Amino acid sequence: MAVVLAKELSNKPVLSADGEELGHVYNLTMDAKTGALESVLVEPSDHLIAGFETTDNGRLRVPARCIDDLSDFLIVRKPGE
Repeated sequence: MAVVLAKELSNKPVLSADGEELGHVYNLTMDAKTGALESVLVEPSDHLIAGFETTDNGRLRVPARCIDDLSDFLIVRKPGE
């Protein structure tokens, strides 16, 4: 993925690779030493979303390696796909 400012991801809608609306970007986790993106935390839509690890408060944890594209939406694939 190209260099992207974190503020460009703030509150961005998140879609799965097959077009399912997952929610919106809530926060990011970064490697403190390298500054590399580790994961994106997604505030999920109202429906149950399977295939992603969740935090204790129900947010989806999407590993950086699962990000496919960034345009008007953040496009992600489920781990293992």
